[in-house]
Amino acid sequence: MSIAYDLHDLVNGSGKQTNFTTKLLKLIFKADAFNLEKIRMGFPAEVQAVEHYLKNGEAKERDAN
Repeated sequence: MSIAYDLHDLVNGSGKQTNFTTKLLKLIFKADAFNLEKIRMGFPAEVQAVEHYLKNGEAKERDAN
């Protein structure tokens, strides 16, 4: 599944999915600034997707650039 789909389901849907990406997104929402930077090193697209959601209120894929 795409990051945007999992993020959308997490914030608007059932939130009961148990796949890796959904669990990672939940962790990103909970992370403090220090740990968020550690997560970003391995999962930059997922962190960017959550930051975009928190800023704009929409779940979307990161830009391909």
